[in-house]
Amino acid sequence: MSSSLQDQLEQTLAEYRQKRADLREMQAKMAEMSSTATAPRNVVSATVDTHGQITGVAFPTNAYKNMAPAELAAVVRDTVRKAQTMAREELVELMEPMMPPGMSMRGKEPGKLDIDRMFPENPEDGVFFRGLNEG
Repeated sequence: MSSSLQDQLEQTLAEYRQKRADLREMQAKMAEMSSTATAPRNVVSATVDTHGQITGVAFPTNAYKNMAPAELAAVVRDTVRKAQTMAREELVELMEPMMPPGMSMRGKEPGKLDIDRMFPENPEDGVFFRGLNEG
């Protein structure tokens, strides 16, 4: 193998490993992320995880005591939805720079990447090198 080809291969593998490490770091950040929305007048606050699952509901004031049950239910529902929307937006912002050219996280269900499938430990097992060995 020529020195130039060897250098190119080493550079490609270094870039691959860096992208894999960046994705691992992003995955760790995703695991720690949460979003909290608060309703007007601090009636309720809702916290969700990266996937939009409710992780907390709080009533910071006594304002909810003066509300009809249906009105309170609507405020809780709307606040949870707002937190879920915030979580999706934050996740897309985190992931968008990592997407390959021409791909976007917008409009997709974010947060469910299989990094080992995209960037396996052994690069030859991944989609990036399949065509090289088949010709």
